[in-house]
Amino acid sequence: MNRARAGAEEIVKQYGRDGCLSAESLASAELGVWDQLTPGVLIVMAFGLVTVQDPAFAERIAESGDSVVLRLISGDFSAIELGTADAAVGWEQAVARLSEYVRRPGAAADTLDVLLSEAEDLWVDVIDSGEMTRPQVRNGEFGPWDSTETPVPSGVERLDYGVLRVPRLEGARIHPFKVDGRAVGVVVSLGDHALSLQAFRVPQGPIWEKVRPKIVQGILDQGGTAENAESSLGPEVRARIPVVRDGQRVLQPTRIFGCDGPGWLLRGGYGGPTALTDLVDPRARHLFTQTVVDLSAAEGGTDTEEITYLEVRWPVEE
Repeated sequence: MNRARAGAEEIVKQYGRDGCLSAESLASAELGVWDQLTPGVLIVMAFGLVTVQDPAFAERIAESGDSVVLRLISGDFSAIELGTADAAVGWEQAVARLSEYVRRPGAAADTLDVLLSEAEDLWVDVIDSGEMTRPQVRNGEFGPWDSTETPVPSGVERLDYGVLRVPRLEGARIHPFKVDGRAVGVVVSLGDHALSLQAFRVPQGPIWEKVRPKIVQGILDQGGTAENAESSLGPEVRARIPVVRDGQRVLQPTRIFGCDGPGWLLRGGYGGPTALTDLVDPRARHLFTQTVVDLSAAEGGTDTEEITYLEVRWPVEE
């Protein structure tokens, strides 16, 4: 048995023994790591298999109204807790359901082992298919969306920041992205990672292909590293950007991606320890591809031929 399967099995058994997840189990799940097989990935995949193989069990979950688990069933990995104590309940619910299933009356002694083995095979098939790295932006199924498009998916709850309507993500914290004192975007804190979103008015587009080389050169000029790449978010820049942390100059792993829309460019920056993996963190992908850009909420700048920042409207209570 490999390390990931052994870890996943111990997490489920620990929950069964104690009725709650220990800090050690949360840490060993390696949530937020998506480019390799981890205990957390295996448990999510195994739970998904259960809902397919046992429709009656899935129906009971649906009747319970457990929103986090229902989102996991539908393949929405963003429902997983964020790797900190902020939203640990969501992850615990998924483990609880899997533990309930393997401990149900009449279940074979090797039910968990079989599920984890099948989950590992499924994960390998998904990775080998390339589906997780194929570009999936503005293709009819995924955005980012323009506010005038019909229909903008209505099943996603979004926070209104004027030109940006950003999906609500349980446990995440959002604060302004400021340039020269102006709020020109949002930053979503995701545990030890963060996602920034900025919208630009673009009179003559598309421009993402044109600005990427300038981004690369700018990072190189700062003493960082940068290269062009492609992921499920389309053409991007994978970089290590110089930043000062605790008085020390370090290189921050950051992926920078963008998407052209009608009269706008939405740019995202995702930074953190695992930001440069081939697989994009599903939370970042969900936030970026389900954001709506609304140029009608922008103030001024309609008569300029320059690419301009669009200021966001920050709620008073924030």
